[in-house]
Amino acid sequence: MFFATLEHVHMRVRKSARGALGFTCLLLLLYSSLFPSTAVTATTTLTVTVVYALETHQFTTSSSFSESVSNPSDADVRADIASPADALSSGAPVIVTMYTTAESAVTVDAPLPSGKLAANTFYDFSFTNANTGGAITSFDKPVTLTFFYSDADTSGIDESTLVPHRWNGSSWSALGSYTVDTAAKKITASTQQFSTFALLGTAPAQQQQEQQQRQQSPGGGGGGGGGGSSTASTGVTFSGRAYPRSTVTVLKDAQVAATTVAGADAGFKVSLSGLSSGSYIFSVYAEDNRGERSSLATFPVSITSGAATTIGGIFVAPTIATDKSEVKRGENVAILGQSAPKSEMTIAVSSEEDFFAKTVTDNNGAYLYILDTAQLPMGQHFVKSKAAFDGSISSFGKVIGFIVGTKTVAVASAGVKGDLNGDKRVNLIDFSIAAYWYKRANPPTSSDLNADGKVDLIDFSIMAFHWTG
Repeated sequence: MFFATLEHVHMRVRKSARGALGFTCLLLLLYSSLFPSTAVTATTTLTVTVVYALETHQFTTSSSFSESVSNPSDADVRADIASPADALSSGAPVIVTMYTTAESAVTVDAPLPSGKLAANTFYDFSFTNANTGGAITSFDKPVTLTFFYSDADTSGIDESTLVPHRWNGSSWSALGSYTVDTAAKKITASTQQFSTFALLGTAPAQQQQEQQQRQQSPGGGGGGGGGGSSTASTGVTFSGRAYPRSTVTVLKDAQVAATTVAGADAGFKVSLSGLSSGSYIFSVYAEDNRGERSSLATFPVSITSGAATTIGGIFVAPTIATDKSEVKRGENVAILGQSAPKSEMTIAVSSEEDFFAKTVTDNNGAYLYILDTAQLPMGQHFVKSKAAFDGSISSFGKVIGFIVGTKTVAVASAGVKGDLNGDKRVNLIDFSIAAYWYKRANPPTSSDLNADGKVDLIDFSIMAFHWTG
């Protein structure tokens, strides 16, 4: 009876911190009335989580779902959750319980990483199967979380350093792909796993420097004033993983805006500054150690004057190639490419029945899988790959094809598809050349990318796919 009453009260709590404190007192009164001290023969520990607000909803995962949970004491602070249709392949109905709570209620058992500060409001999302009551810890499709913060909630933190993190049971892990919009004061991220979430960052550089000076100067002093001010620059920063020592290129509206070289661990970071306010389409790609280019990771971004935008957690899709364009059935075909070091690779082969294989990249990020074609039917097949590392999962990269037939044909070395002037790039120069031959008779074979005897929108689509800027 006590636990039924407790559950009933718990489900009705949607209050401020003061209301949560009242809820705590109510729990203690219920407990003491049902279990008088004279009857207690052993020490009993009652754990109570103090929450700002709590929401419980039921929805069917075959349909999309969206909801919010907030901090009632700060109208600007909330988290929106948006689940796509078929988030669970089973389509099972689920119950989501989500609440906001204070940093102090979480970090006792989940300490922050060294050097990190946290926004005051933490968020917890948990799911159960409405039919079975079993816990659901992950979805089959990514769910979008949007965290809105305020100056008060992130006091003492450089907001451009904010990164969404999830408690994985033993440590705080940064979410994969996320976008920080300091103008709108929101962070958008995606995840397939759920528990407690927090926005972590670092103190402003000036504050860190002053703290270091105080630690280095034991004597007293005093002192006056100052208040230096800092002016935020209008720009955007991209960071994430590509391939070890690979060239990473950022495109702004299809033009090369910046390049950088990834580190030995495949990590990269590149910034663009001095941008005018407005909407842009940014794309990021990398080139592997064989000269193969990844597919584009594209980010539509609205830039506000004076605001710094961060697009972090980028995981560039792996490259992929085969050693044969056609293989005699029963012989092997090598599938190879590059990603981040020590990543788990998933290789998907499309056939009458899709075939999946796993392998791991080496210290240089290279992977190789030998596929026995005896298990595949005759005809055309397509293959693609994706990578997983430290809880982050890339998208599938480019799709390439090979034929299982009666003979074996090695892949011929070729230039960049769509590179009409031979400069190993696909950009506006190549577009202009193709545009000249648009719907004209007898175009050169270099401009007729799909070899159908004419230059039309199909050729421009092929060029766009291989675009480098």
